[in-house]
Amino acid sequence: MKPVRSQIVVSLICLLVSSTAFADRDPIRLTHGPMLGQPTAHSMAVWGRTSDADEFIVRYGTDSEKLNQTSDAATTKIDHDNTGVAVLKDLKSDTKYFYQIWVNERPHGLPGSFRTLPSAADTRNAEHNPEGLFNFRFQIGSCANQNPLHGGGHQATTYEHLNRDWADRVHFHIMNGDWLYEELREYPPEAWRLVQGLSQFPMTVQVMPTIVGVWENYKLYLSRGVELAKWHRHVPSFFTFDDHELVNDIWGSSEAGKRHRRTVFRDIGTRAWMDYLGWANPMAHNHPIHYGKGQMKAGSDLLVDTSTDFTRLPLQEMLNLHVHWGTPEAGANDMRYDNDDGNKNSYVYDIVEVVDAHTLKLHMPAKVDDADLSYSIGRRSYGSFKVSNCEFFLVDTRGDRDMHDVRRRDKAGVSMLGKPQREWLLKSMKESDADFFFVISSVPFMIPHSGAGGFESDAANKEEAWTGFFAEREMLINEWDKLGKKVFVMTGDLHNSFAVKVTDDVWEFCCGPHNSVNHVPKLDESDRPATGKFKFGPRECDIRWSSYIIPDLPRLERLYPHFCVVQINNVFNMPKKLGDKRWVAYPHPQVIFQYFDGRTGELAYAETIAVDHE
Repeated sequence: MKPVRSQIVVSLICLLVSSTAFADRDPIRLTHGPMLGQPTAHSMAVWGRTSDADEFIVRYGTDSEKLNQTSDAATTKIDHDNTGVAVLKDLKSDTKYFYQIWVNERPHGLPGSFRTLPSAADTRNAEHNPEGLFNFRFQIGSCANQNPLHGGGHQATTYEHLNRDWADRVHFHIMNGDWLYEELREYPPEAWRLVQGLSQFPMTVQVMPTIVGVWENYKLYLSRGVELAKWHRHVPSFFTFDDHELVNDIWGSSEAGKRHRRTVFRDIGTRAWMDYLGWANPMAHNHPIHYGKGQMKAGSDLLVDTSTDFTRLPLQEMLNLHVHWGTPEAGANDMRYDNDDGNKNSYVYDIVEVVDAHTLKLHMPAKVDDADLSYSIGRRSYGSFKVSNCEFFLVDTRGDRDMHDVRRRDKAGVSMLGKPQREWLLKSMKESDADFFFVISSVPFMIPHSGAGGFESDAANKEEAWTGFFAEREMLINEWDKLGKKVFVMTGDLHNSFAVKVTDDVWEFCCGPHNSVNHVPKLDESDRPATGKFKFGPRECDIRWSSYIIPDLPRLERLYPHFCVVQINNVFNMPKKLGDKRWVAYPHPQVIFQYFDGRTGELAYAETIAVDHE
């Protein structure tokens, strides 16, 4: 292009940017949502996204025609892609509510409804149920790819059946990873800025420009997934993140010295997940991801950021430090970009000490001088909640994960969870008075997830499951067996469902996929059987039931989604007069796991597990 023409084009672009950024904006509106989360007996959180940073309120009530209660205003912020959360308080337990988001004193979006959780006060009586136990149901699943080349496409029959049959019958939903799959990850930050009408980028995008592709990815799934959005409008959810919320096959995020494009995308993906899904969860630690611009010099192990006071960060309750890859394709799931083109200082770093307010000492020196590098320090993204006599632990299997080696699956000291999370999990379980434990792990526990690999140079080294961490897995099983209570490891990631008895007290229930192409056990799951005894590593387990794909099926014929509804039977109703209520506690409460075919909605398998007889 000739210089004069170049100048004309540049001038036209500048004029367009200026006129777009500063033009009068349309009135603020709701663009996505509502979604429900953080359910309790007396509160509920409502998420929404607005076209510009502003506020919204929620009007709600027990009569759909009289939404006579109003929430405090939720603030949406541009550095969170204009997302925000309102909390509805002082609700009645075990009660159906109707609600609507309002923006600028007008109703926006579609109305929704929900039922609050029961409370002990609803069912307690001194003679037959002194602990106030109650029954409840939840739905759990994973892997909801909307890409027609890799899943069931834009129409998800699983969510159609969930909305038709279960939205009014379950108390909450757990999406156990891979709600999102990578699309629009190369969305230009400049295009995002123009749509937002901004004159400059917020700090979030200055440091992490590829976060806009993840934000756009979430918006695409909510806009296109009509039945999925309807489900979240009526059923409160909890979420774990797995690799696709971040980027496919992200491994070794805590492995000091590791260099890989996917690995150092952890905090960018996690920050976007918090904006769109993670807000719905209880968290053991609420310290957000820290991100900033820093300086490093070749041969020096110091990172300097004059805009940050590191002495004020709770580093002992955060993860390690990543220097970002820095390319426009950093968050794309495309092996073409798995190369060495990223920032030469982009590695996983351990923080050795805080030297002064603006200086960190890292475990290794920089490779090159860099006066404007982007870095982040990760958050711990795990937490727990209790419903009646059941405690749920939402664990993070990606954020503090060591790099596995399938040649040494039993290597001591290698961790899926990281020591702080593992110690929190075991301590919490030992101190809990719950009868049943649900450990929500986004990756399989007893069944390998191997198969085609990526840029790890060695495709045979692919392993997503706990079968790359035998020592830690066996330690957990042994500790759980000492509890004398039932432990249910609820898993995802593999695009099949299965019920596995590990020990008398420890079980695995893998639930999914909701909408993704099934894996082939012979190829992706170490040729495990459909049912029966299976041993991979030091421990044999019993596969009681599974979905199973014969390897002669073409890829897009492998569309057999499943979902799981879990029912906890703690009490039964035995009133003195028909029509009344008097809840009587079972001597041995039961948990019923029911798997349903996502194409037909029909029951496929059920397993019932009760408290042991004394």
